[in-house]
Amino acid sequence: MDVHIKMRGEGVNEEYDFLGGEPDKEWWLDLADLVDWNRQGLGVQARSGDWSVYLSPIPSGRRDARGRQREFKIALNGTCGHPTVTAVVLPLLALWLEEVPGAKDTSCLADALSDEFPDEAISRLRGKHTPNHRRETRQRFDAVVGNLDLDPYPSADTQPREVLSAVWCGVHDQAKDRCGFLERVSRLLSGSEEGIAVLGNLVYESDAKNDFAESSSVTRLREAWPDTALTLLVRPGERPTVPARPGSPRVTSSPGGEVGQGKGMAAPTLATANPKPPTNERNPHQTDPERFLRRVAWSCAGAVLFIMIVMLVVTLLL
Repeated sequence: MDVHIKMRGEGVNEEYDFLGGEPDKEWWLDLADLVDWNRQGLGVQARSGDWSVYLSPIPSGRRDARGRQREFKIALNGTCGHPTVTAVVLPLLALWLEEVPGAKDTSCLADALSDEFPDEAISRLRGKHTPNHRRETRQRFDAVVGNLDLDPYPSADTQPREVLSAVWCGVHDQAKDRCGFLERVSRLLSGSEEGIAVLGNLVYESDAKNDFAESSSVTRLREAWPDTALTLLVRPGERPTVPARPGSPRVTSSPGGEVGQGKGMAAPTLATANPKPPTNERNPHQTDPERFLRRVAWSCAGAVLFIMIVMLVVTLLL
């Protein structure tokens, strides 16, 4: 199993970077329609015997010089069915699901990471991708797992099971749905199914009830992952609407995170909400050509008269 950990530095301009090495591809960025990775999110994919996991964030309780939170982000990848799946990966995901989205009143994962990755180590490892730095990062991660003393996740059932439905949705604040989500993830990581599983913080429970399976976000994923299982854990409740400004059409958010014009509203025009009636009054800030030329002529005449007076005075004095 490969381990990649990302963390922001302490300085003003020290943005997130990987510690000791980075993955070949940041595949989770393809899920931008479903997940804002600056907030809690989880992505899992499994195909052709390989799996990848990305989870974010794990709070550290630290802030940088600008006051921004510094949080751990973890990317893992490996071979489906390997013993580390049930011994490390699934127990780690189960703990994260309970402590972060589940808002459990513990911080075991955050504390273990913070203990093994102090700021001194982060400063030394951040952005450094040599074999020695990769080795140290992996050793520290293994120490985190050892300190957590995780219980192995039950092995995948060897009996044939029902094929996963094309699209499954649960709500992340429901313990039953989190367990169902993890069970489906276990089938992906064991290699018994191929597909993708996402905790999408840009998707709401109301979206899943409104033909979300036909939305543009899901359609794009289905095109990229044909004939595989798509598993979603979404936010509870209704999608909030964006309040419309007076004189402008109502705007709402679509299930795919897109913004569109509300139903039943006329298309916006270039006219203002309260157009003023036409008037024949002269605008005081506008000057017509005749007035302008008249002012120029009087200015020139005044200047010539002033010069003649000055010359007359000088002549009399001499």
